[in-house]
Amino acid sequence: MLETMRRYASGWVAQILIGILIVSFAIWGIAGALSGINTNTVAQVGNTEITVVDFDRAYRGAIDNLSQRVGQAITPDQAKAFGLPNQVLGQLIAEAALDDQADTLGLGVSQDTLIKEIGEDPAFKGPAGTFDRTFFVQRLRQRGMTEDDYVMEREASEKRRQLAATLSAGATLPTALAEALHAYQTEARTISYIVIPASAIPDVGQPNADELTAYFNDHKADWRAPEMREISYVKLQPEDILDPQAITDADAQKYYDANKTSYTTPETRHVYQLIFTDESTAQAAAASLKGGATFESAVEGSGRKMEDADLGVVTRDKLIDPKVAEAAFSLAPNTASDVIVGSFGPVIVYATDLMPEHVKPFDEVKDEIKQDLALTAARNDIATIRDSIEDAKAGGATLDEIATKNKLKLVKVDVDQSGNDAEGKPVDDLPAKDALLKGAFESDVGIDNASIPTDDNGSVWYAVNSINPAHDRTLDEVRQKVVDAWRKATTADRLAAKAKEIADSVGTKGETLEAAASALSLKVETDSGQTRGSKPPADFSVDALKAAFGGPKGHVATAPGADPDQQIVLKVDDVTETPFKAGDPAVAAVEKQLAEAIQNDLLQQYVNELQNSLGASINQTAVQRVIGAS
Repeated sequence: MLETMRRYASGWVAQILIGILIVSFAIWGIAGALSGINTNTVAQVGNTEITVVDFDRAYRGAIDNLSQRVGQAITPDQAKAFGLPNQVLGQLIAEAALDDQADTLGLGVSQDTLIKEIGEDPAFKGPAGTFDRTFFVQRLRQRGMTEDDYVMEREASEKRRQLAATLSAGATLPTALAEALHAYQTEARTISYIVIPASAIPDVGQPNADELTAYFNDHKADWRAPEMREISYVKLQPEDILDPQAITDADAQKYYDANKTSYTTPETRHVYQLIFTDESTAQAAAASLKGGATFESAVEGSGRKMEDADLGVVTRDKLIDPKVAEAAFSLAPNTASDVIVGSFGPVIVYATDLMPEHVKPFDEVKDEIKQDLALTAARNDIATIRDSIEDAKAGGATLDEIATKNKLKLVKVDVDQSGNDAEGKPVDDLPAKDALLKGAFESDVGIDNASIPTDDNGSVWYAVNSINPAHDRTLDEVRQKVVDAWRKATTADRLAAKAKEIADSVGTKGETLEAAASALSLKVETDSGQTRGSKPPADFSVDALKAAFGGPKGHVATAPGADPDQQIVLKVDDVTETPFKAGDPAVAAVEKQLAEAIQNDLLQQYVNELQNSLGASINQTAVQRVIGAS
């Protein structure tokens, strides 16, 4: 219950009571236990199996969803970094636990209920707002599901819904708890405050020798040098071996001729289409146009606006009706067609803003074509070169010799385990960075290391040349950094002391905040109607907002500002409490959210207990096979 209150009070009420139970493409979850099971099974909970196909489908869907949310394609390595495999597997295990219990209890779903639920699912509604079978099949195909797969999964989800509804049916919300949370959420405060910048105190100057030494010794770990390793590597990727000069003009011309459409911008026209209910009305409009009437007047005469007839700037292939496309792209500029009996009935089309087809000449794209052909050739050759390098390594060749023979670059870098140089700056352009650093720091000097695969079917060969162990730096090595850190820390301490001095004067000695601000040539700011959940002033840090609710009316406090080089002194001028009224829409919303959170707590505890009692076995080999291929 306390956990529920904390989640609710911080604004993070879990809205997952239903989300966990329905067939959706959202994912979240928990980690499982380890053991070996059927090679076609990723996990088993009780008697319920999660197949490789189930996990693969859910995992790919999760990657697609995450890619859409972040606005870029998520790679398998990034998905692992986000913890996606455990989230998806945890979700499937939780569902499997509920499925197993539903089967034990003999729960079922009628076909009529399934048909109704699927037909009313917003995810499968087409442009008309009703169930669209074509759209339904398309969505399932995108997720690698057949109709039978989906119906079975939907049936399982409905059983889970029944089980969850039974568990949560008896959950009630204590009125006292609702009142307490309502008061906590709606209490509003008026706050006066001043923002004290570092410039309000005298410059702290430079530390003397004793101060600097003492500060250095107290924070020696901050200046510790990490272990550094010098590594050499040779990278083989298609761009490392491509040779555009080896592609002749004749080869480039042949490719250009075979792929001319790739260098062609098709003709475009701004097309308008006026649709009629019958041909006689259409012919009358066509006669009016031939008599000098404008197309716009014909559109307005039909009771519509030009935007209603606007098909936009299109290419011929974007017009669905072949007759309309032929007419629209045969018209002279700014002219209307005769009546066309098209797929949607009698229409008249009008075309303007003609942009003719444009073909880029060969000379303009020759270098680009040679680059592309060279890259293709390099990709075809890379496997042979990689095998040759592996043979040379097996024969004792050094990386330097391998680089020279294959016209590749031997790179040497000093790097720490995070990929930074001795100054703490990132080392740029490390290929397969995570794998290279992991391998280099697990290896040793003189060890023959296996190659590391890279994107585009490439490889990296590497060796550890030397190791400089982690060690404490001397004061002389980092003197200026220590001086800067001392100045920053001392300024912060003195600024905080100044803020406390002002707060003491205002809080206990009767000085006004205005007088304190005036003495520092500062301005008193006021924030009214501030609640715990509303957006605070831009000057406020999280600590400042907490301080504002740390006492009753008249409370004076200090806190760091949003800018770490500032301190805030604040005073609570007024506290307003909103009465709790049962039935009020705002109160009802609070009660509903909290009730759902309590229900979710019950469900989560139930699922956890099911998993513990049933046991969850996970085939890590199958898991790795899926997440490595996704």
